[in-house]
Amino acid sequence: MINIKVSKEEISTTQIIALNQFEAAFIDNLKALLSQTQYANLKVLPTFELNDRGKFPAPVKINHNATFAIPNSLELVDNITTFVKRYDELEIILPSQTLLITLQIREIMDTEKKNPQSNSKNDSDALPTFTPQEPRFTFSEVVLPENIIKRIMADLAVIEKQDLIYNQWGFKEVDKVPRSVLNFYGKPGTGKTMCAHAIAAEVKKPLLALNYSEIESKYVGDAPKNLKHAFDTAKKIGAVLFFDEADSFLGKRIQNVTQGAEQALNSLRSQMLILLEEYEGIVIFATNLVSNFDKAFESRILDSIELPLPDRVGRAKLLKKMTPSKLPLSRKISDNEFLEVSDIIDGLSGREIKNAMLKMLLSKAENPRHQFSIEDYKEAMKAKMDELAALRAEENRILEEKILKAVKEKGAMAKAEKEANLNDETTTIDLNT
Repeated sequence: MINIKVSKEEISTTQIIALNQFEAAFIDNLKALLSQTQYANLKVLPTFELNDRGKFPAPVKINHNATFAIPNSLELVDNITTFVKRYDELEIILPSQTLLITLQIREIMDTEKKNPQSNSKNDSDALPTFTPQEPRFTFSEVVLPENIIKRIMADLAVIEKQDLIYNQWGFKEVDKVPRSVLNFYGKPGTGKTMCAHAIAAEVKKPLLALNYSEIESKYVGDAPKNLKHAFDTAKKIGAVLFFDEADSFLGKRIQNVTQGAEQALNSLRSQMLILLEEYEGIVIFATNLVSNFDKAFESRILDSIELPLPDRVGRAKLLKKMTPSKLPLSRKISDNEFLEVSDIIDGLSGREIKNAMLKMLLSKAENPRHQFSIEDYKEAMKAKMDELAALRAEENRILEEKILKAVKEKGAMAKAEKEANLNDETTTIDLNT
């Protein structure tokens, strides 16, 4: 449970519910991480404490005892930090507080480790359950440049005509398996997941959405088996398969394998190649790191599409679309006024704009009779830009400190080496005399 160290008057019921949801998601993510082979030696006790923002510039601060002395602990903290950074809602639900997360990490002693006999074959053979979902978005809700939408629709038309092209016209003689794999790449929050849902809605199929942690297993060698089970499940129910954070699956295979975990990752990627070659349904990948893809996967992908950050007109469309029909306005906001607000938020993604909109609504929730105006929009968007600027400044400050520390350490080592060389020279002279 989160220990709340601020006045109950300063935190609403909505915030408490949202914090409890975050805590549950955090624990689920931590369990998924600890189930991975490389972290099997670690035990983690997380605690959560909500404080006044005070000196902390960000809504979350993570304290931990990870060191090189605890194998894999620093890497684990990096993965946990990545999860927290992606949980955008925290920026909204904690406008003036900081959630302090403390991680007590220790290595599991030999006496605590389970007897290998207890990891029975039955446990290892148990396959995870993958549950499809109804698509949550359609293309009417997706705001992207017209040429991107047309390109996606053209790809879907090609997939729809596969029977004509491959079977009736015989292209199967040249290309044994039709290519039905799409890849979306771009910065976070640009609509990759929304497009996956919209495609599933367009082809009237359920969506089976998965990420690496759902496929990875604590048993070495089980991840490829889990991946095959995911493809089998999608085939059985006729679902569109969607893999988020696709670089984990499609990344370059490791050439000089030194650990069992690296071998397991190579096996998973090889299995993905085989399954894509055999699978005739639609598969969608999404990633922020397309440059990490192994070249072998490129021939399996029908189209790889970059989803850009919204331009001026795109941001205005998003602001208009994200304005609820029931929102009480002092007067109707014109398209030109939305463009004025758009000019304030140059460089923001759709997700960041949505978060800023939600924060604007939360800021006025204490007064249900409030009439929203264009000035409320401008104020909320400026606040979002200031918040992001402060976060970037803090990140730069931390980076500069790390660089300065490294330079100082390098300088100290060079000085010590120089002094050691001088001492050696002095000793040599003394011996000759």
